[in-house]
Amino acid sequence: MALWQDLRFAVRLLIKDRWFTTVAVIALALGIGVNATVFTFVNAVLIRGLPFEDPDRILSFGGTDARGRPIGVSRLDFNDWREGSRAFSGVTLFLPASINVSDEGRAPEQFQGSYGSANMFQLIGQRPVLGRDFRAEDDRPGAEPVVILGNGIWKNRYGSDPAIISRSIKVNSLIASVIGVMPPDMKFPFNNEIWVPVSQLPPELRDSRRGVRSFQALGRLADRVTLAQARAELQNSAARLAHDFPDTNKDYEPNLMTFNDRITGPQIRLIFLSLMGAVAFVLLIACANVANLLLGRASQRSREIAVRVSLGASRWRIVRQLLVESVLLSAVSGVLGLGLAVAGIRMFDAVVTTDVGKPYWMTFTMDPIVFAFLAAVCLATGILFGLAPALHVSKTDVNEVMKEGGGRSGTGGPRARRWTSALIVVEVALTLVLLAGAGFMMRSFLALYQMDLGIETSHLLTMRLTLPLTKYPKPEPRTALYQRLEERLRGVSAIQASALTSNPPMFGGFLRQLAVDGLPAPAGERPPEVTVVIISPGYFDTLGMRLVRGRSFNDTDGTPGHESAIVNQRFVAMHFPGEDPLGRSIRLVDASPPRPDVTPALTATIVGVVPTVRQRNFQEPDPDPVAYLPYRADPQRFATLIVRAQGDPGAITTLVREEMRAIEPDLPLFGIQTMDNLLAQLRWSFRVFGGMFAIFAAIALVLSAVGLYAVTAYSVTQRTSEIGVRMALGAQPEQVLWLVLRRAIVQLAIGIPIGIAGAFGVGRLLQILLVQTSARDPMTIASIAALMIVVSIAACFWPARRATRLDPVSALRYE
Repeated sequence: MALWQDLRFAVRLLIKDRWFTTVAVIALALGIGVNATVFTFVNAVLIRGLPFEDPDRILSFGGTDARGRPIGVSRLDFNDWREGSRAFSGVTLFLPASINVSDEGRAPEQFQGSYGSANMFQLIGQRPVLGRDFRAEDDRPGAEPVVILGNGIWKNRYGSDPAIISRSIKVNSLIASVIGVMPPDMKFPFNNEIWVPVSQLPPELRDSRRGVRSFQALGRLADRVTLAQARAELQNSAARLAHDFPDTNKDYEPNLMTFNDRITGPQIRLIFLSLMGAVAFVLLIACANVANLLLGRASQRSREIAVRVSLGASRWRIVRQLLVESVLLSAVSGVLGLGLAVAGIRMFDAVVTTDVGKPYWMTFTMDPIVFAFLAAVCLATGILFGLAPALHVSKTDVNEVMKEGGGRSGTGGPRARRWTSALIVVEVALTLVLLAGAGFMMRSFLALYQMDLGIETSHLLTMRLTLPLTKYPKPEPRTALYQRLEERLRGVSAIQASALTSNPPMFGGFLRQLAVDGLPAPAGERPPEVTVVIISPGYFDTLGMRLVRGRSFNDTDGTPGHESAIVNQRFVAMHFPGEDPLGRSIRLVDASPPRPDVTPALTATIVGVVPTVRQRNFQEPDPDPVAYLPYRADPQRFATLIVRAQGDPGAITTLVREEMRAIEPDLPLFGIQTMDNLLAQLRWSFRVFGGMFAIFAAIALVLSAVGLYAVTAYSVTQRTSEIGVRMALGAQPEQVLWLVLRRAIVQLAIGIPIGIAGAFGVGRLLQILLVQTSARDPMTIASIAALMIVVSIAACFWPARRATRLDPVSALRYE
């Protein structure tokens, strides 16, 4: 009953003091809203996991090589693990792949899919909505090819026709029978639309050696088996295999983790946890603001509290009443914050996550976990910002207040000023840390945006193609296809130039160890690594690059006896300083574990030097050394076609597809977009997450400025009589201005160094995400400190200026 009375009184009081309530609710709602928004993202990405039964018991197998680089699983290792395992109720092998689909009367299309073991869907507890699942006999060598379609393909390509079951379609140039269709929300393991048995892999992959680790594997823990026990079993198995097969397994270190952890990875985890820390800071700043408002409001309630104490109210009774008011205020703010969070989530999902490859199970929706978090935040927030003012007010000196007749001395003395100053210092420090995070991320985005690629991107159109191993297992047919495509595109008048490449600029390449003919390898050191890009002869002309020295490739380069390479200027500066690289021989060695379809070593003669175009390591200040090889030397199954149009690049898409269809009807072109859009995707994460940091920092800055303004205005009100006396005795406006600003400047002088120390800390935390930006970048630190000082002084200036215009007579009469 007493608690109900406290609640009724709190409601009446908050309605009566509506201006205070409005300001406090808005500040808290912003803090609670951004926390609920970001926690919804964190819950979807890091907590909720797969939409299957016991998702934390679905584990992903992986491993690292001798250099700690993540690699997959080999088929033979997997078979040995499966036979000796007791920790898993089931294990399955799969290989993500781009799968081409074609059938009569329809244009060929490319889909993301997987080659999987027959028990893959059984392991995760999923069944087709139409047709049947894979059977063990489907996954045996020589079995009739079968395929299971995703719901999207069934609806969009085949019009939801139930007669699709048992129909034959071409899958990577093999005639396969459709045996099932999966539910709409089933795209396991990663946005897949089509699934085929492992037995349908080309022999080069299906029967690959133990050292070929291209596969991925999953297992479901058996009942009463823990992750630690499964890891111990895997380590024992790995030790046995390392002993039995030292050539392929002695440097291989297997690992085991939940599938969700494997997908998200440490960098994504760092981004979302950093955002969670940022919004927690925003909420703390909002709490500090409201706590300051409550401290100021306490002086107006000093007589009320004194009367309550005089009538026998205990200190706990006073604190409880004030905490009920705070929690009620927080609850109202939580309702408004929930509305802000829902709007923020919808906007983020609609604008930001479209077509960015988000895993299908990561849906940004509010579930019981989010609502429990929201309730906990509201309760904790109410206690956090309400406890200090409540304890302060509960110590009201009854005798002093009664003597003053309700004046402010009982709660507005030195103790209150110390609380207020401490809270302002905390606000300044936290705001500076948030500004630093936003500054580092936005500076990285600008560095990436302004990076000189060394190419002319206008009028460039890119598209990808994947040659199926079933039809193109050897280099010769790949080379023939690429050559025919080049010849046909040269005859299209709307195309100014075209080229094929394994990796467009800024999109990586193959890492190869370098050996230069005539130079001994460094003793005791690893050979240097360079980036290798496979290109066609017209590559540099298509990108608008001019050779610095030597010549470009011709149609004979890459054939036996004509092994050639072109290197960039960064390559020359690192490996031929002060020398002429033309005519020098280099050897490029693939030091990674053996894989089918990969040439282990190539020797080539340098025939040209081109300007430096960055392929990888865009987070580093210096670009990478690159060696370009003609596609005839090492034709890849995966290629990007780059076309320079005479006019609008979008207008030539149909023409290019027609030329491809004329030479290979079953091969789709996919991922069609301009080079500018392709590069914009690369900057996407920095733009989005840097923008989110900037929004949170802006909210924190506004809250801090409002807090400083309110505290300074309240201080002027409290000291009105004192200022009147000073002005009556001859104090000049400048002296009054300094009197008011001095306290704020002292608080800034304490808060800014603390904030700068925190800024260095957040910079180190974000370092792996930054592009050409140091965690100790003095320009960023100085800029945010200057911004904080300017905004803070501006917030304090207006109340201080108002103090200089007080009428001394009116001020002396003020109480």
